[in-house]
Amino acid sequence: MTMQPHNCRACGLAVTVEKFSTAHTSIQWLSDSAGCPFNAARGQTLAGDSCPELQDSIDDAVREHVLTETRIELPTGSAIPRMSHTSM
Repeated sequence: MTMQPHNCRACGLAVTVEKFSTAHTSIQWLSDSAGCPFNAARGQTLAGDSCPELQDSIDDAVREHVLTETRIELPTGSAIPRMSHTSM
């Protein structure tokens, strides 16, 4: 899966997002994040607490199937890469 476009329902700012799980969301701002009212009020322009309105907007979009949650299928059994131990 790749990043998907999304506009915050509260302020309309555009981001791209990849949702991996309930707890893990990757967000790329397409403009200065200080344009977000939450970030501007806190003087926040770098990584830190994310805007709760944006998080809710993303979570709702996933629930409504507007955004797709990325599913990673982990290898099992013999498909799991193994390190070999060799003696010197």
